[in-house]
Amino acid sequence: MTDDASTSTAAPRWQRRPEARPEEILDAALEVFGERGFAQAKLEDVARLAGVSKGTLYLYFDSKETLFREMVHAKAVAAVRAGEAFAEAFHGSNRDLLVELLRRLYATMRQQQLSRISKLVQSELQRFPELARFYVQEVILPARRLVERILEQGIAAGEFRPTAHGFATRAVPMLLVQATQMQCFFQHFDPEALSDEQTLEGLLDFALNGVLARPEPAR
Repeated sequence: MTDDASTSTAAPRWQRRPEARPEEILDAALEVFGERGFAQAKLEDVARLAGVSKGTLYLYFDSKETLFREMVHAKAVAAVRAGEAFAEAFHGSNRDLLVELLRRLYATMRQQQLSRISKLVQSELQRFPELARFYVQEVILPARRLVERILEQGIAAGEFRPTAHGFATRAVPMLLVQATQMQCFFQHFDPEALSDEQTLEGLLDFALNGVLARPEPAR
């Protein structure tokens, strides 16, 4: 009996459509950059994991810096833009919008392991100023502006309260990033680890208690 059936359903990577290769390379880049950091990552390791030759990788990405930027665009920037589109189409209170947005972003960051990118940014990018500046402009500031729009709408509607220096626009994204990093990197070592559901519940509780309008104290 031949193996025709199995080979027809599991074609080797080099027989896949060329247009599928960039996505596979970017997925491999996320894993390699996340495991080894930017400085130690090698393009041949990315190519090997993606199932392509190093020469094929260079057809799409001419340097490690270019590959990193495109990986950030495909993963982190795409997540922020999806959040922007969701917020634009949302109908309901600003409180509900903030809750649903955080739920979606938390799920995306956990499912796609985007915490690997934020860990790399925090640990290494200060050594690569151009890439750090790129990440701030493409990811951190758009995410902050998205939260800022929601909070400003909520303040105008009386749902949220202003915070000193608008700090909540920074605190909410930071809380989200730190929560997903803890679950991604330390959950298995923590003897008192929380589940993702418990972590998300706590994140929402802290975020809302930080921004919700408070009743005036009785006099």
